[in-house]
Amino acid sequence: MNSPTSSGEKQAHVVEQVLGNQPFRHKLSLVLYPDQVLRTVCRPVETFDSALRDIADEMLALMRQHRGIGLAAPQVGLRHRLIVCGIEDLLFALSNFEVKDFSEPRDFVEGCLSLPGVQVKVRRPERIRVTGYDLHGQRRSFGAVGLWARVIQHELDHLNGVLICDYQHPETEKCAHCPLELPTVLVEELKHESRPKRRR
Repeated sequence: MNSPTSSGEKQAHVVEQVLGNQPFRHKLSLVLYPDQVLRTVCRPVETFDSALRDIADEMLALMRQHRGIGLAAPQVGLRHRLIVCGIEDLLFALSNFEVKDFSEPRDFVEGCLSLPGVQVKVRRPERIRVTGYDLHGQRRSFGAVGLWARVIQHELDHLNGVLICDYQHPETEKCAHCPLELPTVLVEELKHESRPKRRR
């Protein structure tokens, strides 16, 4: 467990400056587990301005630098509901979103930039419907399938403090890479919040 002055704590202070319309002068860096910010249930984005777009651009650059396809705000120490994703040449950022599932779930082995070297089989729907807001505060709704659906759901987990190690089977199995644990009941509640809502 890291001390309260961990990198995630420092960067969380930076985002408060950004959201307060003060200049954004700090480069973001990747937060690794067991930093406590990765167990944060993030707050909605309320201000859609150039500072938010600067953060998203820097998150995309950091994601690409680490050869990732998705990155959530808590992975750079920020406690807001913002993600960036990129597969091949298609990049996008999304905030304050929810997901509805449109297919039966399937297993797929996932990794995580904040848990280097850890791979876990996770069951998720292969087809989803996403509704959220872009970096200009415009409401967006779209469908996602395959790897796109999976990466969006993976990043949504991060916004609710859920990590791939929480999907280990059996669920009582301990993840040696994750010494900062949550009570099982709380983990299950957070995973429930992240699960796609059933379509109606």
